Amino acid sequence: MNTGPHPYRIGELAARVGVSVRTLHHYDRLGLVQPSARSEGGYRLYGEHDFLRLQQVLTLRCLGLPLRRIRDLLDSEDFDVAASLRVQRIALRERIEELQRIESAIGSALDTQERSGVWDWDLVLTAAAAAGNSGGNIMERYYTPEQMAQFAELRAETPPEEIEAVEREWTALLAEVRASPSLDPASPEAKALVARWDALQERTMAHFASKPGLVEAIGRNYEAGSFEGMDRAPQAADIAFIQRAREA
Repeated sequence: MNTGPHPYRIGELAARVGVSVRTLHHYDRLGLVQPSARSEGGYRLYGEHDFLRLQQVLTLRCLGLPLRRIRDLLDSEDFDVAASLRVQRIALRERIEELQRIESAIGSALDTQERSGVWDWDLVLTAAAAAGNSGGNIMERYYTPEQMAQFAELRAETPPEEIEAVEREWTALLAEVRASPSLDPASPEAKALVARWDALQERTMAHFASKPGLVEAIGRNYEAGSFEGMDRAPQAADIAFIQRAREA
């Protein structure tokens, strides 16, 4: 029978997860990760709940969230550890993909310079754009801890295959829209793109039916241009093209 790990003293936990004792003291002072017990000698003792909490703090920190926002998120009444872990896994996968794109762009610029002895400025600017378009910490930039918790709930409630299908279809649709800048808005091809856009938008937003506040927050961010330059999100030019085709 698995009775769980024994309580760790602060030095043991620090060594086990590769952080400093000073860091754990800092987390304790901030109310991020506080030992759930004390030994008879007064030593801090960290148990299973504390291990999960520390994992959340370190991973969310890795994803770029500031410590005070992490604390607010973890202390929210509707916070779900399992749902948060699923979201973290998805975010880390996306971050890996972003870093691979940046590495590839930098590699192309460097390889060309080493072969020719001169810089290809188009490749240099492509590498800059790859880094500049890195989402990294979109959630923390544009949404409150409460909204982030709601996103976590939606991720947990939605089958992974549905999430992947919707993301895949948006990627394909955006690529087609951007490949057709001179397409006649009144043409059958443009109308077909509008029909796909509307159907996919309806499918996407159906998952937000229980979270109207998130729909409003997403809308405000688009109106503010928060996602401009992020290739994986609809851009103002994409939306303008669809609107012209819809009105033609």
